[in-house]
Amino acid sequence: MKFFENKKTLKKIAIMILMVLLFQFGFATPVKADDEGNGGILLSPIVALVVALADRS
Repeated sequence: MKFFENKKTLKKIAIMILMVLLFQFGFATPVKADDEGNGGILLSPIVALVVALADRS
């Protein structure tokens, strides 16, 4: 743990972490996700089945 007792080294590590975080938030790519309704593409057939079964009774 003597590695972290040196304040100069600790400051360098903190600056590197801050730089990585700034680049991560600054150069983030936008997500172009499609909205498939409630539950997404996997839940839509299940919901349709439940609705069809409920309509018959």
